Amino acid sequence: MALNKWGFVYTLGPDAAVERRDEIGSEGCRLVAVGVLDVSGAAHAAEELAKSGCELIEFCGAFGAAAMAEVLDAVGGRDVPVGVVSYGGDAATGLHRIFG
Repeated sequence: MALNKWGFVYTLGPDAAVERRDEIGSEGCRLVAVGVLDVSGAAHAAEELAKSGCELIEFCGAFGAAAMAEVLDAVGGRDVPVGVVSYGGDAATGLHRIFG
């Protein structure tokens, strides 16, 4: 079975006032990208993505263990893999340049 629909959750910039939802891809595989105002919106975003039929959900690296625990509770009981994008140690200099 191929992946048909998946979600990616990220944090918006400090100037954002509302969450954002965008869909891109092809008929065979859709990406639903959800921008939340801060990490506290992670669980709700994951729950909505799972309910909408996403088969896999990924989170940007801004989401730590506490937020991910809430996410796993929100999608508990569903057969939806949830993961977090991570960076190796060699990316530390670039990440520090971007995020301070």
